[in-house]
Amino acid sequence: MQSFQHTPSGPSIFGVGTASTVGEKTLLKKHERVLVVTDATVRRAGLVDGVLASLGARAAIVDDGCVPDGDVAHTEALAARAKEAGVTALCAVGGGSVLDTAKGVGAVLATGKTLRDLEGVAKVRTRLLPLVCVPTTAGTGSEATQFCVVKDQAAKEKRILVDTNLIPALAVLDPALLVGLPSKVTAATAIDGLTHSMEALVSRMANPIGTALAREAIRLIAGNDGLARALTAPDDVAARGRSLVAAHLAGQAVNTSMLGACHALAHVVGAGFGVAHGVANGLFLVDVMQANAAKVGDSYAALGPLLGVEATCEAVVAAVERLVHDVAVIPRRLRDVADIAEADLPRLAAAAANDPDLPTNPVRLDEAALLSILRARW
Repeated sequence: MQSFQHTPSGPSIFGVGTASTVGEKTLLKKHERVLVVTDATVRRAGLVDGVLASLGARAAIVDDGCVPDGDVAHTEALAARAKEAGVTALCAVGGGSVLDTAKGVGAVLATGKTLRDLEGVAKVRTRLLPLVCVPTTAGTGSEATQFCVVKDQAAKEKRILVDTNLIPALAVLDPALLVGLPSKVTAATAIDGLTHSMEALVSRMANPIGTALAREAIRLIAGNDGLARALTAPDDVAARGRSLVAAHLAGQAVNTSMLGACHALAHVVGAGFGVAHGVANGLFLVDVMQANAAKVGDSYAALGPLLGVEATCEAVVAAVERLVHDVAVIPRRLRDVADIAEADLPRLAAAAANDPDLPTNPVRLDEAALLSILRARW
């Protein structure tokens, strides 16, 4: 067995109604000035109401200005507001963009630096204010990870921070918050979680702990009780709970094993053309699995029993393709999700070749190989 380093996630609480107890039954009860980060859609849907009622007057700032993929300017301005208000803890209620925005706020507050300055690996290097994350989608697993991805909307680039200090102090997993989530969001976020698991499973940093986490996440997403049930029975709280736990496990797997080429490609099309992250991952997942198969085909084949198919690499890749494109209905072509011209592809390949997730892909994919995948999907 190869040597490895396991980076554990923080503690988590799971259960219907847990979001409405964060102010009294978690570390937030010790804090009198809490910044609550969310977005306008989550707030209109009433998903933050229980959290706010639990915090009461201790919610010093409630900001619902998050946008898809986050925004560097908004994040840094919010950090300045939080500092002026004397905030001592953070609570994020929303999808991955909201959770990452809160992480970014915490990083800027702790260091006094910009997100551009903090971009990269181990640049934060100091403890953040306590952050409690309450996810309202089942995909990113950001409530469990050491990653923060916030888009520089002006530059059309994603600022990617990797630091163990970004791991939230607590994850509160309340499946009731996911009931009624639109089917497109349900599907795209689940494919994001599936991609996290598939990439962690075969990463150059794969290890037994990450593999166990990834396999269970894959079983929950792709098995009989997974994504299909969440889509066909959107009010099934148990199905939502399984999806939420799967995303959380996938986030933990990524935390210890890292990612690969699929995320490198997804980052650049998301940053440059606004393609939703789960959709972008779905576009490239099968192609990246096929590119990796020569080296890690046995690892894919071992997933056969979890997916209810023959234990061969070919059968597993075909099953993933059906799940992504037939069950989740993720489009197969870049042109179907964004105004991307063929002339844009070399620039995207060059950017993906420099993405921090690429080095842990099991097969070395250079710029030409990435361009080939982009052209196949275009």
